Amino acid sequence: MTYLYPTKTLAGLLALVIMAIAAVYVLTLAPVTATTSNSNDTVKAFVEKALAYSKNHSKESALKTFTQPGGEFHQGELYIFAYDFSGTVIAHGGNPLLVGKNLLNMKDPKGVPVISELLALARQGAGWLYYTWPNPAHNGKEEPKLGYIVKVDDNWFLGSGTYLTRQKHSSKR
Repeated sequence: MTYLYPTKTLAGLLALVIMAIAAVYVLTLAPVTATTSNSNDTVKAFVEKALAYSKNHSKESALKTFTQPGGEFHQGELYIFAYDFSGTVIAHGGNPLLVGKNLLNMKDPKGVPVISELLALARQGAGWLYYTWPNPAHNGKEEPKLGYIVKVDDNWFLGSGTYLTRQKHSSKR
C-alpha cells in the first residue's frame, strides 16, 4: 500500500502543516455529550415512570408531585415537566415559577420553537427533541438538552431530558 506524503517539496510541507492544523482544530472541537450518566434509556424510563404515576393518581396529585423540588420525580438533572396542549406549563420540576405560564411561542436561543415542537411530538404519542434550555443545576445556564415526551391523554403531556455539554478531547499521545 502506498501512502502519499510529499514532504520533499514546499507544497508537500505546506500540505502537512495544513493537515496538522486541521487535526489540532478537530481535536479541540467539542462534540456534544451527556454531562451525566443519563442515557436515553434512563430518560425514557424516568418519563415512563412518571406516566405510570399519572395514570395511578389524580392529575392534580401527579402535577403537584412532579413540581415538588427534591421529590420522587426530581433526581439530579432529571425532572419532570408537563404542559397542556395550549402550551401552558402545568408542572415543572426544574422551575416551579413556570407553572401557569403559556410558553407556546417561546423559542430557544437557536430559534427552535421548543414547546410547539414538543406539542407536535406529543400529538404523535411520544418523541425526542434536541433544544436549549436553562439548566437549574448550573444556575440556569442555557445548555443543550435532549428531551423525551409522552402524551398522557388528549389534554396534557409530560417529559424530561438530559442536559448536554461540550467536553474537550485531549490530544495526549
